[in-house]
Parts: sequence; C-alpha cells; structure tokens
Amino acid sequence: MSGKSGAAVTAGGAPDGAAARAGTDSTGDTAVDTDLETMVQIMGRMFRGMKGRRAHEEAEELIGLVKAAGLGPRHVPVLIGLVLNGPVPVGVLARHMALSPATVSQLVGELQRGGFVDRRPDERDRRRMIVSLHEERRALVERFAWRRLRPLRMTLEALGPAEREHFLHGWRTLVEMMERAGNDDPLCGGVSRGA
Repeated sequence: MSGKSGAAVTAGGAPDGAAARAGTDSTGDTAVDTDLETMVQIMGRMFRGMKGRRAHEEAEELIGLVKAAGLGPRHVPVLIGLVLNGPVPVGVLARHMALSPATVSQLVGELQRGGFVDRRPDERDRRRMIVSLHEERRALVERFAWRRLRPLRMTLEALGPAEREHFLHGWRTLVEMMERAGNDDPLCGGVSRGA
C-alpha cells in the first residue's frame, strides 16, 4: 500500500502523479498510505474479534428472531439503544440515537408487533409512552448488546478525556467520509440516515 514499490498510491488506487495533479503532496500521501495500511490491519483484527464463535451464535439467534418477525438490521440499533437508555419515552430514545422521533416511533411500533419491545403509558404523564425491552427477549438482547458494547466501553475507559475527544472525532470523521463516499458513488446507492 505504501512505499513498497517506491511510489505512493492514493486511497482510490491512483499513483502519486495523479495525486499531485489533484493538488496533494506525494510525501503526505506516503504518510497517509502508511497509516491507511495500519488502519486496514486494525479494522481486520476488530472484525475478526467481533466474529468469535459464541458471540456469532448469539448474534445468529437474535438476527434469526428479528428476520422471523419480518424485521431487519435497521431495528437492531433500537434494541441496543434500549439496553443503554431504556425504559424511556420514544422522544428520548430518538435523541439518544440521533434519529427523528417519527422514525424511532415507526421502528418501535414494528418491534412491538414483533414481540421485542413493550410500550406503556408514563405514570407521570399518561400522554407519553414508555418503551422497554420485552421480558421474553431481554436477556438475549442484553447479551448481544453488551458483547458489542463492552470492548467499546473498555476502550473509552482506557483513554484520558483529551484522548477520548480525539478518538471520537476520528470516528465521526470516518462515518462522515463513508456517508460522503456513499452519496458520491452511484453504485453504493447512498447512505440512509433515517433508517
């Protein structure tokens, strides 16, 4: 990826001459390509770590139940959001998930019909509905969620406040660049923010 053939290569696979024509510094490209290679290696290790046998079996069980209920991957973040923040009103859950209340309300309704969540009136304000995980699914959903969340939490705990700020900035930048690349690439079909 970087420097092995004596020429820097951009992320899109173009040689450093093309990068220079685009107004970038080939020396900077080499440094970025070296870090890109490291990032790809780290992400490979991360994905392998997420596919441990027991975690995979639990994931398959939950995803199988989700599919059997006619639901899809877009519903799973709502379940994880309820592990982290529930029981909560839909509006609060939407705020935590950075989605519109209408979107989350629709997802919650579908999850309720699928037997994954319950809705009940708020005792302090009967106009509001409190959303919680259904008791029959709670243990499975919590195991599924915490297997994925625990390493993230441990990472944040291992970093100081300034390091966490830089770490989260890097992740936000990665997501924004992925969204931008998806929107710019007609083969990707764009990235949906609302589902």
